[in-house]
Order: sequence, then C-alpha cells, then structure tokens
Amino acid sequence: MTSAELLTIQAPQASASTTATVLFVQAGPRQRLPVSEQIARCGVPAIEAQDVAEALRILASTRVALCVIDLTHDRAALTVVRLIRARYPSMPIAAIADAANPVIAAEAMHAGIADVLPWPFDEHQFGIVFAHARDRAAAHPTGAEPSAGEPAGLFVQSAAMCATIEQVTAAAATRQHVCLTGEASTGRHLVARELHRLGGGTADRFFALDAATDAPADLERRLFGTMTERRDPASGPAVERVTRDSAVASADGGSLFLANITEAPARVQARLARLLRDREVSLDGRSLMPLDVRVIVATEPDVEALIADGRLRADLAARVAQVRIEVPPLRRRPEDIPLLVVHVIAQACEAAGVPRKHCSRSALALLAALPWLGNGRELVALVDGLVRSVGRRVIQLEDVLAHAALDGFSARLDVGGSLREAKARFERECITAMLRRHHGRVGDAAKALGIQRTNLYRKVRQLNVSRALLSARR
Repeated sequence: MTSAELLTIQAPQASASTTATVLFVQAGPRQRLPVSEQIARCGVPAIEAQDVAEALRILASTRVALCVIDLTHDRAALTVVRLIRARYPSMPIAAIADAANPVIAAEAMHAGIADVLPWPFDEHQFGIVFAHARDRAAAHPTGAEPSAGEPAGLFVQSAAMCATIEQVTAAAATRQHVCLTGEASTGRHLVARELHRLGGGTADRFFALDAATDAPADLERRLFGTMTERRDPASGPAVERVTRDSAVASADGGSLFLANITEAPARVQARLARLLRDREVSLDGRSLMPLDVRVIVATEPDVEALIADGRLRADLAARVAQVRIEVPPLRRRPEDIPLLVVHVIAQACEAAGVPRKHCSRSALALLAALPWLGNGRELVALVDGLVRSVGRRVIQLEDVLAHAALDGFSARLDVGGSLREAKARFERECITAMLRRHHGRVGDAAKALGIQRTNLYRKVRQLNVSRALLSARR
C-alpha cells in the first residue's frame, strides 16, 4: 500500500437512489428522531430500529443498502456494530460519531464500520457515505467483504479536510482545471481521483502521471505519445500533436492528473500550456480533435514562489492554477488520524500475514497528537513497524513511544532516560495539548484521551501538568 492510499476519500457519483433503504439503529439511550428525518431529506427512505434485536429482524426480511448506528452518546453501540457485523459480514455499516472524540470512531472501525458520519451531517456528507456503500456493493455483488488492501472509507472528521472536500465538490461541478497544493504524501493523488469522480468521471477515464518518477523523455512520451516528426513552421499555427496511445488522448472526456508538475522539464510544461490554450490536438498527425480533458496538477503550497523560481511556467500556471485547493497535512487533521491508523493497521496486518491487531485508546490518542512532519509516508512506516514488532494483539502506549524513537521521532521528542521517563514526558505533553485543544474542559479532554475524568485529574497531579490549563467549569 502506498502512503497516499491511506488518505482515500469516497464520494457520490450521483444522487442516492430512492429504491434503496437505510436502516437507522437507535443504539444509544436517547432518541434521535432528527437522524431519520435528515436521512429522508437526503432522498433515501429510512427504517428505524429501537434496538439491535429489532435491527436483526428487519435485516432478515428487508433489503437494506446501508446500516447507520449512532455512537455519539453510548459506547454500548460498539456492541451493536459487532453483533450486526457478525450476523451480516457484508452489510455496509456507518456510524454517527462525535468529531471531538475520534478514538471512539476508530474503535468502531475496528468493530466493523466502513464509514463515519459527523453529527449533525448534511446531505452531501450523507451522500458520500451512501455512495461508498453502493460502490462496495457493486464491486462485490456476491456479498464478499472487500479485503483490507482496498482503499479506505471516509476519513473526513477534521475541519481542515471538511473544508477541502467542500472546495472539491464545488470544483467538480465545473470542467475547470485544478491545482492541488500541499506537502508531499498528503494524498493529493486521491483527492484528484475524488474530484474526477465527483465530476461524473469513471475509473477508466482517470489517468495519472508523476513527473518526479519518470525521466524527462519518458514523461514526454507517455504524456504526448511517440510521434517525433517536427512541424513545418510554414504549415500554420502550432497545434500540439499527440498519438492515440498518449495519456492526453486517452484522458479525453475524463481527467489527467500530473503529480509533482514542477519536476516536469520546461519543454513538457510549454507543450501542456499550448494544449490547454488551444483545446484541440492533431491526432496521429492526421486530423484535428477537440480535447475535453480536466487537467489536475499537484504542487507545493506556494505557487507564486514556484513561478518566481522558474520551476513552474507562468503560462501553464495561468491555465491550471485558477482553481487552487489545499490538501492539509496530517498535523492539521488530528481528528482523522485514529481512523487512518485503524485502516493502516489492517493493511499492515494483511501484508505481514498476522492476525488483526488494534491500538489501545491511549496509543491512538498519542498517535493523534504527533506532528507527522512526513505525513502519510511517516504514518505508514511507523504503523507498519509497530505491527511487525509488537507480538501482542493490542498495541499499547509504551509500544508507540519505543517505536517512535526508533523511526525518526527522536529529533522531535526528548527520549533521554528510561522508557518510564519518556512515557511520563510524552503523557505530560499529550495531556497538556489535549487540555489546550478543549480549552481546559476536563471532561472533553478525558473523553478524547480515552480515559476516565478522575484518571485525568490524577495524571494532572502526578505529572505536574499546569493546573492553570484547567477550565473553571471543568
């Protein structure tokens, strides 16, 4: 699995079908009638079950496209997830979760959910989850569960990724070219795929090239084809010539994604700029063909600096960078990290041929607090190392601390002294960060850390965490 694959975002290709049914299971102690009403407003009929017994009776007699379970008020709902998953292993299950408590959502993923919905959710967010359920059913008509090696579900709990998806949705409604900016290994390739899919594109009409991995001549040949003859200047205005087997011609009617466009030589960038200017090509040197291709490029964050440094041609930037969408780094997505970790663990366990493992709540909270300067690549490397080195089924906080120091975190963590001292230092930093994030609200911080409120107070005393961080309301 590549580091980008863990950042998959699933979204709808079309509106939800009114012939399918959603089952909402009232797993918590409080009624949440607005859930069924909101699902109905999304154009999908919903059936409500008051408990797991009623849910199982409905599933036995009714064709259900998606099961939705509320996790926001009662951890006992995880038991409902496990019971439904055990009886119906291929049933798509989504959970309504609190974005401020991603550890619960991560536990639900381990229990068997495929997607997570925030509360309150809107029509677009539900459409994403419903489309993912439809896609899984279409890809596995026999009812077999997809393997852990397939793309992940919806990991858009953080405000930063929600904002990105809103921009992607708006851009998909047009045929404008798009520039995806962001750091390396943040999943820009998969955001490009999602932009293509939201725009109505099919998987076979998405073509991706990476300018950083191909030699200049190979990149030009793959992009434009093998034609080498030169145009006669007296023959008229220049029109880019491509061959039928080129990526440009193959992507007609779809999308062409160019990763690391600044690594492409100036000649390739100039040809691409002319192609986008003319919106037509000479196919195999015989006939003119109108070109309908959405070009999506990935660059580093500061486009103007790239132009000034001569790494990105101004004429190409003018064509592709009118719509810019930032893909945020993992350090701005702490709410998404527990879900990503659960998925990567499943991938790593399958690759290593070992039984499925999972992280303790404190380990997940620690992983969510790391800065992840290497983004997805760093996360995959750390989790893969944990899966291979930890013999137990549950990865603990101590395992993450020990392994993080071995995988390049020592430059950012003070790991001197014993493991016990390192653990205390990291717990102090993690608790401090969580209290600041929740503005001193002890209950919210304890929930996010996966510990009891009384235990958090005890640790504040034991670790000498500043009591000034505690809210007066607590």
